[in-house]
Amino acid sequence: MGVFTKCVVLLCAAIAATSGRNVRAENVVFHLFTRQNPSVSQPILASVQSIMSSPLQQASRTVVTVHDQGDAVAGNFNAFVVPAELTAYDVNVIAIDWSNSGSPSQVGEAIAYFLDFLVDNFDYDAQGIRLVGFGVGAHIAGIAARKAQADITHLIALDPTLNGWSDNPDRLTSNVAVCVETLHTSALGVASPVGKLDFYPNGGSSQNGCEADNTCSHDYAYLFYSESLTAEVQNSELFVGTKCNSYEAATQSQCNGAKDIVFGGRAIKESESGIYTFTTNPSPPFARG
Repeated sequence: MGVFTKCVVLLCAAIAATSGRNVRAENVVFHLFTRQNPSVSQPILASVQSIMSSPLQQASRTVVTVHDQGDAVAGNFNAFVVPAELTAYDVNVIAIDWSNSGSPSQVGEAIAYFLDFLVDNFDYDAQGIRLVGFGVGAHIAGIAARKAQADITHLIALDPTLNGWSDNPDRLTSNVAVCVETLHTSALGVASPVGKLDFYPNGGSSQNGCEADNTCSHDYAYLFYSESLTAEVQNSELFVGTKCNSYEAATQSQCNGAKDIVFGGRAIKESESGIYTFTTNPSPPFARG
């Protein structure tokens, strides 16, 4: 079992007072974290009053995180990702809680509606928006990017779920954003490339330190992403990818191309593409440069 199982949940997610819900799906809550409120969220609505009274910084980049099915906003995904984002840069983090909403399509549409509201009413630069989805949340992030009127530049899909999504018309595809950056870490996730930029650490189906535990390898996706953010500000090793000639070469870790792309991190990626692999340590720090 991986190191993440020893970690406690760090976030205290406040409960929204929904006196006037104006998103398009019931029971979807938008939790805002900033450096002013890094541990306790402020739930916000797609309304001028709600956003103006929140600590959201209109001049800063915004990261939207979407948890996996069966999780919630205060689960380990956000417990790792939210602090890592706020450590890496002064950013707005909007953590979506869809744990009480049964329709990924409606959740994606609600996120799209919220993002368009920011762009339309606050002249927010859509290039400053990053979507980060884990498992089913990766598909939801793709739905949001597809349905948003604003062009989403960068979407990071962390081990997007395979079961129930292979033939789903709402499944993640490479054209929903300018750059869809996908990390494949377990047999629970989609194996074939679904992004413009696909990474297969340790071959992509299981991770060092997890043995045969697919759930462990699945969860390592957000551990790698979180470390990719903090490593940049701590001058630590990065997840440097080696380019592969094919998907098959990536899954067999038989790649010898250029080492010219780093997984994750703070950079907004637009023109990067290809299939890459990298190897990791079995416990933190995972990156080996």
